[in-house]
Amino acid sequence: MPLVLGFDEAGRGALLGPLVVAGAVLPEEALPALARLGVRESKAVARAQRARLLRRLWAWGVRGGVVVLPAQALDRGNLTQLELAAALALIRRFRPQRVLGDPPVPPRAIPRFRRALALAAGLAEDRVLLFPKADAQEPLVAAASLLAKVVRDGYVGVLRRAYGDFGWGYPGERKAQEFLVRYVREHGELPPICRRRWRSVPRVLGAKLQEMA
Repeated sequence: MPLVLGFDEAGRGALLGPLVVAGAVLPEEALPALARLGVRESKAVARAQRARLLRRLWAWGVRGGVVVLPAQALDRGNLTQLELAAALALIRRFRPQRVLGDPPVPPRAIPRFRRALALAAGLAEDRVLLFPKADAQEPLVAAASLLAKVVRDGYVGVLRRAYGDFGWGYPGERKAQEFLVRYVREHGELPPICRRRWRSVPRVLGAKLQEMA
């Protein structure tokens, strides 16, 4: 029976920790029932409840997979191309007949991203539907969003135990800012879990070093 894959990511804007691209897969005929389960985008689900909801989806029949891109990988390539390759890897793994997703590009660049993904996956363009905030409208993309965030949270938990508490690694978080400044002061370099090419890094360091001087 025809399969549909929804994909989304977590951690795109973070300074610290990985980017996780996730795919959730379900037969086409099961999508209406998934909608009736009340699956919501991950941002609308409390962090403590996400894993529980994800287990429920898995027990119900949703399948999924992830591609984890650590900071070092993100520093070696173009972020959009890396996310395209990750989405393509998920498509090749599950071989869906239709793809839904929240694309990692601005609206004007979506047609080009969709063409590239469809061509590489061997799908007709009309079988790839990408639009902003798809996780708020498509339950299967919402399921992928949940999976991406739960997996990323797990990785962040492991990294915190190794490096110390840096929050969730986003530039607007005080914990992330203070961790970065403290690490640079103690070690004389950025931590391995930091994206070194991120323009936010010198901004955060400059502002916090002055504030904490």
